[in-house]
Formats: sequence, structure tokens, C-alpha cells
Amino acid sequence: MREIGKFFVIFWAAFNILLSSAWAEDCPNPPGWAPENLAELLFEHRAWATEILPPDPNDPRRLNLCHADLSGMDLSHVNLSHANLSVTRMVGTTFTEAVLDGARLDGSYINGSNFESSHLSRISFHNVEIISSRFAHATIDHGLFQNVMINASDFTGTRLDMVRFHSAQLTDLIMHNVTLNRAGFIDSQLENIDFTGADLSQTFYARTTLTQVNFTFANLSMADLGKTAIRDVVFKDALLYLSNLRRVNIGEEKRDHIASFCNNLTSARDWQFSYRKQKFLCGAKKLPGKYLLK
Repeated sequence: MREIGKFFVIFWAAFNILLSSAWAEDCPNPPGWAPENLAELLFEHRAWATEILPPDPNDPRRLNLCHADLSGMDLSHVNLSHANLSVTRMVGTTFTEAVLDGARLDGSYINGSNFESSHLSRISFHNVEIISSRFAHATIDHGLFQNVMINASDFTGTRLDMVRFHSAQLTDLIMHNVTLNRAGFIDSQLENIDFTGADLSQTFYARTTLTQVNFTFANLSMADLGKTAIRDVVFKDALLYLSNLRRVNIGEEKRDHIASFCNNLTSARDWQFSYRKQKFLCGAKKLPGKYLLK
């Protein structure tokens, strides 16, 4: 089994390297190019994307801006659904209320850009770096964030239902009142994230580290924090009804650490109904059983 696991890791790393090189090799455009006839290209793409029948992905009208430098452009209200925006540079680019559903942004660099109130459902962010950008009130349902780095960005009020974060590094993010129903964090690192008032019900965290994460007034009901390491996490007034904390790693389980964890845990709502280790009884009369409580 260990040999199979090692083979899978090597295969996955090789696959990502080949995929990254494929973006550059498959792109017919030179690096850093700026489309001079962008308005015409956008018009043709919109006609293709809004056809009554499902659009043909091989249609030449489909927008292909791979390798483009879109820095400083205003693409507000533009329809970019299913467009190829791989390996693009977006510094100070505006996408306010734009439609990017199903678009591909793999390998892109995004800095100081504005995606407020945009639609990005089923979008692909693979090997993407996002810095100081705004995604407030955007819709990113079923999106994929894989091998991404997101830093100092604002996701206030964003909807991210069933989004997957694989091998993601998220730091210094504002995520007030986000909706992350059934979202997943796998092999990821979250540091200094403010989830105040967020809906995180049925989210799952696998082999993920949470450092200085604020869950104040967040809904973590039926969330699964299995195999998650938590450091300086705040649960004050969070809803922990039927959340799974059985395999949470709080560090060295000494008396002081357990007391500190219990003090934090008991500041949450319905913490008594969360699934926990026996040593994390924290003053409750009994731990919940294996069946859902009614």
C-alpha cells in the first residue's frame, strides 16, 4: 500500500508538471501579447456562448486569450463564460459583474484585480497566484482551486458552494458572511482567515492546517474537521451542532492545552452535540453517540 501511495504522489507531481508545460505549448499566442481587436473578439465570443444549442468548444469564435496581458483593462459586465484565460497576467484588471462561468484561468497571475459581483461558477483556478484582489459578493459555485496561493484578498459575501480547495495556501483573507456549503479543503493551509458569520455547514477539512482562523458566529454544523490541525482558532458563538471534531489535532495534548481548547470550544453554540474525543468532554455530561441526534 505504501508503494502504491508513493507511486500515486510521483504520478500526480509528474502530471502537474506536464499539465503546466501543456498550457504553454498548446497556446498559439506569444507571452504577454495584448489583443488589439478585443472588442470584436468579445462580440464573437458572446454570440458563441449564448447560442440556444450547447456551444461547440472547438468553434473559432470561442475566446482564447491564453498568454495575454490583461492588466489595467476594464472587462466589467463582459461575457467570458467558458473562455480560455490560461497563463494570463491580470494586474489591476476589473471584472465587476462579468460572467466567467466555466472559464479556465489555469496558470494565471492575478494582482489587485476586482471580481466583485461576478459569476465564476465551475471555474478552474489551477496553479494560480491571487494577491490583493476583491471577490466580494461573487458566485463561485463548484469552482476548483488547486495548487493555488491566495493572499490578502476580500471574499466578503461570496458564494462558494461545493468548491474544492486542493493543496491551497490561503493567507490573510476576509471571508465575512461567505457561503461555503459542502465545500472541501484538502491538503491545504489556512492562516489568518476571518470567517465571521460564514455559512460553513457540511464543509470538510482533510489533512488541513488552520492557524489563526476566526469562526466567530460561523455555522459549522455537520462540518467534518477530521485530521485537521488547529492553532489559535476561535470558535466563539460558532454553531457546532453535529460537527466532527473526533480527530482534531490541537498539538500536544497536555492538561493546559486541553483546558485551553475546552475554554475555546465551550464558547461556541451547541458544542455539546459535536463529536469529540473522550478527553475533550469539556464539562458535558456525555459525548454524543454515533447516530444523529434528534
